[in-house]
Amino acid sequence: TILFQGDFHCRSAVLMAISERELGPSLLLTKRTTNVSTHKGQVSFPGGRREVFDRNMEETALRETFEEVGIDSKSVELAGRLNDYLSVTRSLVTPFIGFIHGSPQINKSSQEVAKVLWVPLRFFLNTKPRIEISKRFEKNTPVRFFDYEEEVIWGLTANMIMDFLEAVGHKIRKMV
Repeated sequence: TILFQGDFHCRSAVLMAISERELGPSLLLTKRTTNVSTHKGQVSFPGGRREVFDRNMEETALRETFEEVGIDSKSVELAGRLNDYLSVTRSLVTPFIGFIHGSPQINKSSQEVAKVLWVPLRFFLNTKPRIEISKRFEKNTPVRFFDYEEEVIWGLTANMIMDFLEAVGHKIRKMV
């Protein structure tokens, strides 16, 4: 289901990857380099634009995850997807939830990824985001911000996390 009205310029997909880590089930996030064309220096999920050779949006999310952090699609069990989101750059973004099996080696792309973060789901369950009002598509829109260690997780990424927790938070609370 698409939760917006309006035009979009391209399709993109991201992987909301969950892995069992030292601090419990954690989300894989990346801090983008300043070399990328959009969202420079921002914290986001691995992902990107659909290419003509991608058979579907799931393949886009998995391919981009491999390109950015080196996690092979065979290590990921897709569990579902959230609704599509419209980014400020007018890309229609499809987020997929996936579980990473084992402890795959992370090989980040130095061109695209400045830093890899594993943020415990417990952090998002126990932290209320800071909210600021911003002009987005000619409307005043609340923007969520999570301050995690020295990084800020905000905007579309924060919205995806909040929507995910709203959908399955009651089950996750039992895991953490």
